Amino acid sequence: MKEEIIYTESSKEAITLARQMEASRMAFSLYNAVIEGDTQMLEQESQLDSQITPNKNTVLHLAAEFGKTQCVDVILKACPSLLKQANLKGETALHVAAREGQIDVVKALVAGAKVLNEELEIGTGAVRDLLGVANNKKNTALHEAVRNCHLEVVKCLLEEDSELPYVGNDAGETPLYMAAERGYGELVGAILEACKSPAHDGPNGRTALHAAMSCYRRGMIEEILRKKPFLVKEADEHGWTPLHWAAYFDRFGIITKLLRYDESVAYLKDKEGMTALHVAAMDSLKELITKCPDCIEMVDEKGRNALHAAVEKGQKSVVNYILENPLLGSLINEEDISGNTPLHLLAASRNYNPKLIRHPKVDKKAVNNANLTALDIISISFKATYTEDIIRNQLIKAGATSAWRNLHGQKEEENDKAEEVRSEILKRVGDTHLIVAALIATVTFAAGFTVPGGYDGNEGPNQGMAILSKKTAFKAFVISDTIAMALSTTAVFIYFLLAMRNEWGKVTYLQLSAISLLLFASAAMVIAFMTGMYAVLGHSSELAIATLVIGSSFFIFYCYEMNKLWMRCVENTKRSYI
Repeated sequence: MKEEIIYTESSKEAITLARQMEASRMAFSLYNAVIEGDTQMLEQESQLDSQITPNKNTVLHLAAEFGKTQCVDVILKACPSLLKQANLKGETALHVAAREGQIDVVKALVAGAKVLNEELEIGTGAVRDLLGVANNKKNTALHEAVRNCHLEVVKCLLEEDSELPYVGNDAGETPLYMAAERGYGELVGAILEACKSPAHDGPNGRTALHAAMSCYRRGMIEEILRKKPFLVKEADEHGWTPLHWAAYFDRFGIITKLLRYDESVAYLKDKEGMTALHVAAMDSLKELITKCPDCIEMVDEKGRNALHAAVEKGQKSVVNYILENPLLGSLINEEDISGNTPLHLLAASRNYNPKLIRHPKVDKKAVNNANLTALDIISISFKATYTEDIIRNQLIKAGATSAWRNLHGQKEEENDKAEEVRSEILKRVGDTHLIVAALIATVTFAAGFTVPGGYDGNEGPNQGMAILSKKTAFKAFVISDTIAMALSTTAVFIYFLLAMRNEWGKVTYLQLSAISLLLFASAAMVIAFMTGMYAVLGHSSELAIATLVIGSSFFIFYCYEMNKLWMRCVENTKRSYI
């Protein structure tokens, strides 16, 4: 019995679509003809406009991609409608040719558009329409040419229509901005020279001049300034002018040029009230102060000057320069809105700078609006770090004192809270160390009674003795295993004492001792494993050596980390005496 097939509406639509795709799919022979530049076959083909690839590329797209100019001429003569037909990405053949840098194809496509102008008698409409077509990402052919740095293509497109407004793509990039950001100086020059009023916008409210600051091409920056001098005061969405960016990236060589166009830009503030001086790196700061010395008086919305900003960001070279410059002495003890001097911010940010602490003009006893000195701020610490201890000790040595104004108020409460947090952090660390110590002690204790090679079970004077006891490797195993167990057990006992004494709130010599014992116990445990394995694998030298080599990889990492820890301790010790 013949089975009856029932078609639903959806299946009928799918079949119809499949048949349409099959009918429109580009023939292999036609595809090869375009790739090989076979114009004779193209002239014989009657359905050039209906055959496309899966990405909806037409024969004109293929000819443009592979630079087959003669094929382009034949295709346009037969099917001029393909000129503006887009593929799946919204790209015309001109997009493809511009991206690939096929200058001859670009000229042929533009010429094809001009033929349409003549036939339709619409002036330059067809050419402008073609140049202005944007793909799915709002990129025009000029965007594609700029992105791929094809200078000749860019010049060709601009010559055809210098008045076309090339707006930003989906990312907000105009061709001029894109060229400036990528450092394509020749392309920037070509756009500025050919276009009567080129759009200069970019993402986040930036302009082409902002973009030029990041790649720092002096000639390109000067060209933009010459053609568009008003951009020197244009700010992005954060309020940063090109001078802010130049100062931030330390482009001190261009700062003079920017100020030459308009000195007032040095006094412009961003949305946080910061001028270029607040964000400047070392050389840029010097340049700004040299050209506009009174800009040092500018403060941000928090009332902070350039020294405040440098201290908070940890810019030691900038801080030291300001401290050493007698003309900038007024900044040293200046207070912000909260009454904080730069020394207060040093304590709050933990950005240690001994020159600021020891500077004779620095007021070490200055009190902010919260009745706190710098020493009070560093003392109210929620962490136990070497840097805090160094800053605290250096402040005391320099003559800093506590304010004592709120001895029974806020200071006492904050100290209690800080002590509680410190205690909790150290207790959690101690608990973790205790688990590690217990594991090492357990493993090494068990290894001591399950020795490598086992025991002698034969009757005689050696009954119950370790079989490998006379081997050197076995002796090394016993010694290292004993050391690991003794050190880890001692660490366990120390943490037991700490719990009994309730001394988690401060780093004591007992805690430091326990950490040291654990580090050495870990190394001894690995040595015990390696020597134990070597003792039982002595008859197989290759396997024994492989075991030692693999086990030794632990000590590479171990020595590296121990060296870092030692160097940090040495550095902090040196800094405490600077």
